[in-house]
Amino acid sequence: MRIIRAESEFTGAASVVALGMFDGVHIGHQALIRRAVALARELNAESVVCTFDRHPLSVLCPERAPKALLTLKENLEKFERLGAEWALVQSFTPEYGATEPADFLRALVAGLRVRAIVTGENYTFGAGGRGDAALIRQMAPELGCRAEIVLPVMDGDVMCSSTYIRQLLAAGEREHAERLLRVED
Repeated sequence: MRIIRAESEFTGAASVVALGMFDGVHIGHQALIRRAVALARELNAESVVCTFDRHPLSVLCPERAPKALLTLKENLEKFERLGAEWALVQSFTPEYGATEPADFLRALVAGLRVRAIVTGENYTFGAGGRGDAALIRQMAPELGCRAEIVLPVMDGDVMCSSTYIRQLLAAGEREHAERLLRVED
């Protein structure tokens, strides 16, 4: 897997991107990345997982920033195990966080020559977190790409999320949390 820090470093002809924070790469994230990898094969493109070098809240509102479940290095290793060919690790700064959602999507699609965007239904991005799955769906046709929104993966009757895993760890349910974070081949 090749790790890049800017869209301009992507040398592939076309891509399918997986968008998310991917903290810990739990089973929900894994489903999303696996779908992006499979779709990239179908569309004769390369799979790119797009994430940040740190949690956005650690820059925008440090007192509310969650503790990372895994290091960036550990998350990147999981991306590779899941079949991703590229990882775009963007440096999160206040200026980057102020990017208008539509501008973020236009730059991403142009820079990575995107054929499809795969994300979860609760993903937010851009200034004020105003970008969401609905905006991706709406803009995809004008951007000349496909939007695929992956439904949440459930753990019983609870949606698997990084927040849920942190709650499990806080409650001492380490084995349960580790099961949700394990990458099965």
